[in-house]
This record gives sequence, structure tokens and C-alpha cells, in this order.
Amino acid sequence: DRDEARRIIDQLSKLSPSVEPASSYYENGGTNEGVTVAGQWTLIYTDAPDITTLDAGPFSAAKLGRIGQDCNPPYIKNVIEWRKPDWAASLPFSGSESSKVLQKVCCEASASPDKPQSVDLKLLGLEIQGAYDDEGGESNDRRGLGESLLNGPAFFFNENPINLRGPLTAPFGKFDILYLDSDMRITKTYQGYFAVNVREGNPWF
Repeated sequence: DRDEARRIIDQLSKLSPSVEPASSYYENGGTNEGVTVAGQWTLIYTDAPDITTLDAGPFSAAKLGRIGQDCNPPYIKNVIEWRKPDWAASLPFSGSESSKVLQKVCCEASASPDKPQSVDLKLLGLEIQGAYDDEGGESNDRRGLGESLLNGPAFFFNENPINLRGPLTAPFGKFDILYLDSDMRITKTYQGYFAVNVREGNPWF
């Protein structure tokens, strides 16, 4: 349960092998010695309600897949995978089971040696991309808007990806890296919620 998870997180936080886990986001790039937070991560646990309430139920318009984070200094992208809902499995024009839409919230991140565990975020924009498995073997040449819509959201955003970036940035919170090794990372948001991620060996975003 949640209390047990927090107890384990508290114990692990005291054993983190990384002294400066946020150093990859220092202004000068840090020394990058030892373990780095840079890379792709997949979420395996969180108690953050904005994440735990994403899966709206069996009749929602999309099925929640994996959640990840792409850390590529000085940027961080929070990635949510949306898949075809179970109730649409037999519907035509909805793509295959492997078709998916990737929603990416793009941020600029920064850290300081004064607070080597803390990462500050500024919102840059939003990306939406599709990955469409064409089971019918048709060509992937760009189609018209109408045909893109008929083939489902994964096909549409594969053909028409969205990249929204404004001229200004906005504060988007911060998080502390409580534990970091070569395979696992534990973070705590400024609202007090925890997230456990594992490093992704087989990138899916």
C-alpha cells in the first residue's frame, strides 16, 4: 500500500549512491561523472493523483499505456502513451493493437550545485505523435485529412504530428531526486508526491 511504498522509498533515499544526481542539468553541464539522470525512464510507481487518475475507465476514448520521461539536458519530456481502448478492438479504421499516440509535455530543466538533488522545470510546449501499425500493408505515404481521421488517432498523428511551442516559458514546478543508480530513480515533486522510474533499455518513445 501507499504507506509501505513510502517506507521503502525513505529507506532507499538514505542509500542513494549518487551525491549530485541532478548534475546533468547544471548550467555548465556538470562533470557527468558516475551515474547520470540523462536517458529514458519508464514509470513503475507513483502516488501523484494527476497520474493515478489518468485511466478514466473501460469506456474512455483511449486506454492508458506506459508513462515515461525523456531526460536529454537541458530538456525533459514527460511522455504518456495512449492506446486503442478495449471496446474499440473490433472496430474498423482504428488501427492495430500496437498503434499508439504519444503525448509529450516538453520542459526546460535546470539545477544548481547548491541544491544538487533539485531540478526546476519551465514549460516549453506540447508534442503529439502517432505510431501506426498498418496491418493492411498499405503504403505509408501521406494521405488526405479525411482518410487520416478515418484510420484513427494513431494514424492521424503519425501523418500530422503536433509540435506546439510558444515564445515564452512558464514555471512548471520542480522535483527532487531522492535516489539514483544506473537502473532506478526515485523522485519527489514539490507537492510531496513520489515517483519510481526504471531506466528504459528498449526505448518505446
